[in-house]
Amino acid sequence: MEKITLIVNGRKYEVLVDQHEMLSAVIREKVGLTGTKVGCDQGSCGACTVLAGKSTPVLSCITPAIRFNNVEITTIEGVAGSDGSLNLLQEKFMEKGAIQCGFCTPGMVMTALAFVRNKPHPTAEEVKEAISGNLCRCSGYKKIIAAVTEYAKEKDAAKEDAVEKSRHKDAQAVKIGEGRHFIEAEKKVKGVADYADDYKTKNALHCKFLRSILPHARIEDVDISEARKLEGVHYIALGSELPEKFGVLPISQDETAMAVGKVRYVGEIVAAVAAETEEIADKACKLIKVKYKPLKEFLTIDDSLGDAGENEKIHEHTKFNNNVHKKAELRFGDQEQGLKESEITSAMSFEFKGINHGFTEPHAATAYWDENGLTIITATQVPHYLHRALAKVLELPLSKVRVIKPYLGGGFGGKSDPFPHEVIISHLARKTGRPVRVRLSREEVFLTNHGRHPSKMTLRMGASKDGIFKVLDADIAIDGGSYGSFGVVTSYYNGVLLQAPYKLNNFGFRTYRVDTNKPQCGAMRGHGAVNSRFAVETLIDDIADKLKTDPCELRLKNFLSADTLTV
Repeated sequence: MEKITLIVNGRKYEVLVDQHEMLSAVIREKVGLTGTKVGCDQGSCGACTVLAGKSTPVLSCITPAIRFNNVEITTIEGVAGSDGSLNLLQEKFMEKGAIQCGFCTPGMVMTALAFVRNKPHPTAEEVKEAISGNLCRCSGYKKIIAAVTEYAKEKDAAKEDAVEKSRHKDAQAVKIGEGRHFIEAEKKVKGVADYADDYKTKNALHCKFLRSILPHARIEDVDISEARKLEGVHYIALGSELPEKFGVLPISQDETAMAVGKVRYVGEIVAAVAAETEEIADKACKLIKVKYKPLKEFLTIDDSLGDAGENEKIHEHTKFNNNVHKKAELRFGDQEQGLKESEITSAMSFEFKGINHGFTEPHAATAYWDENGLTIITATQVPHYLHRALAKVLELPLSKVRVIKPYLGGGFGGKSDPFPHEVIISHLARKTGRPVRVRLSREEVFLTNHGRHPSKMTLRMGASKDGIFKVLDADIAIDGGSYGSFGVVTSYYNGVLLQAPYKLNNFGFRTYRVDTNKPQCGAMRGHGAVNSRFAVETLIDDIADKLKTDPCELRLKNFLSADTLTV
């Protein structure tokens, strides 16, 4: 450890740092300024950007703090005036609606501020290039570019008076119909909005996970004896301590907080360590020895649709000797007759890859117990689902579980489920009598997944020669990964949303959702509808081409009329 002096936002801090300790960690944990966000720990997302000197942007999550002894550092908290008044750039972010989830905003502001200082009169294209290293997963780039471009034009002293008047306009003077910024926008643009990992609970332990290295295997033994001896380790939890199954849907609760008896995907949690520091917890994980007995893995949709033979299925509760989690089939009218009556037909097959949400804020949570029961502060989209799952797995009355949802750094469906890490740290906090916190790495976020299902589908559609849709039929298979999540609902959504706004008397579908030995899939922006709707619209374009008609006119002709009674 070495003692250095950091000058952050004009104030000196004397801190002890390790030679490998990153500037972002020191700013957040030792200086106590959490406006600087950590989204990747790889210098890939730009959320951690701070300024060294007056105008040098630094990716603080990959830059050792030891390099900044007696160097002036500016974080997002130092951009506003000492009286709290916003910098003009911050004002422009609010004015243009450039703030959505807000997790990327501090880094985006710091990058833009440095850029305009170095290039006072940039073009919009130059602004785009300058912020290209900062990711906004909410996809608000157009408004961000507009805010930076306008800031560059208006920052000159000659225009300050007009800007100042606009900035302090009486809120009551805003007319109905005029745009207003989000009520939390100022907190986000100043870096004082607290996200899950920004909450500091005194005397908290840190949690790390040992994850499976095999996609499908029996766990024959877990030896934690050496890990227990490590100074600073307080508790090591195994799956047998939390055998109760949970899931977001009551109909398909098939997941345990940690693997019990066997693992079902690479990255499944086998053991969890609570220790004084992340480093100690991580070291303890490396000392745990797991003996596996590999099983036949099922890695594709076709693997899981087929008969498993004498191989062990992923879940024993599936109905037949395969890995089909859910079959959904609905038929209206007669599809085969509809195809015979169609003068124009189109048939195509599609294959879609899975997609992870890529939210900028990693999963993070802190859990603690007091006389009122369990409290967890976590990056969740739906506190109710987690509330219910924690009560079930930990065998508590709902009145003894409190879920706090802070500002959320993007979700897109990917933070809707109750997650194993939330259950595990709640259990560890109860066992140790101390708060326990966790923040997943970006790799762990990808392993946790719950993203869009990989899909394979074949669709057939027919129309009359005057462009009236006669039939739509679909066979769909989706890869659900290792556990249920929203899968039963997604299976139906793949079919029932195919019809969309079109009148179709002959309509049917069959969907299979299969289990595979991969991280589970779940809800992601319009889950169950995006892939299949793309396929249908492609067939409509093909029919329009065959009819030599305008594809928009063809769609308008087939829209459901007003007061339509649907099935």
